[in-house]
Amino acid sequence: MPSFSDKVKRLDRARLLLRRRYGEPLRLIVTHPVEHAVRTILAEEASAAETDQAIERVRRHFVDMNDLRVSHPREIRETLGADFPRAAYKARIIPRLLDQVFKQHNSMVWDFLEPMGKLQVRAYFECLEDVRPFVAAVIARDCAGAHAFPVDNDVARVLSRLAVLDPAAQTETEMQAFLERAVKASRAYETHGLIKRLAEDLCLPDKPRCDRCPLNALCPSAVLAPKGKTAAREKKTAPKKKPKRKAASKPEREESGGPGRKKRR
Repeated sequence: MPSFSDKVKRLDRARLLLRRRYGEPLRLIVTHPVEHAVRTILAEEASAAETDQAIERVRRHFVDMNDLRVSHPREIRETLGADFPRAAYKARIIPRLLDQVFKQHNSMVWDFLEPMGKLQVRAYFECLEDVRPFVAAVIARDCAGAHAFPVDNDVARVLSRLAVLDPAAQTETEMQAFLERAVKASRAYETHGLIKRLAEDLCLPDKPRCDRCPLNALCPSAVLAPKGKTAAREKKTAPKKKPKRKAASKPEREESGGPGRKKRR
């Protein structure tokens, strides 16, 4: 297993390679914390396009966020669509989160966050039932400016393949704490955004596209996936051998005065 310093270097090298491929991610300006929390939950294991489409369906189907809060999970799941990643789980968690906050503050605006400090915001959401630590980390980072490195299934998958995290041995909170020590606050948002982009684009759960990944040479897992494809490609592009020249047939040898035949005078 790589040392802490090796993992730090690997993370920074990955950031530079991914920025070369995708560019620097734009920082979101959050004007509606409630919708941002909903988007955060929806975005796990979903592409940016899928998330945008789901948010748009939610806006069309429900009157407002309060209507979403009091809706049955089945209705939310149907609105998200049968093919939306982990739709049943997200349809249960979203109204649960909104309802807990509403009952404590009697508001769907979440202006109570404004006077709270960075650590307070994170701790508040971490204490809510059924709210995973990565949701609290995203809200604390984007709404309060906290130094946070949210770890959802996408980030855990990419960084476990890079041998930076070990989801089997670390909890979500432990992985986040490790990354917040390993990545500087000034680089955390960029690194996180680029890793999420890679998870969506190439480092897929079932069929990672390692042959197209900019981290191919850096990733210890990359050699496993493309091996068969590479071998097939090499076989296909290998230069064709020239066919061996056939030996002349007996009649041809006789006509040309081959060996074993006396030349006529």
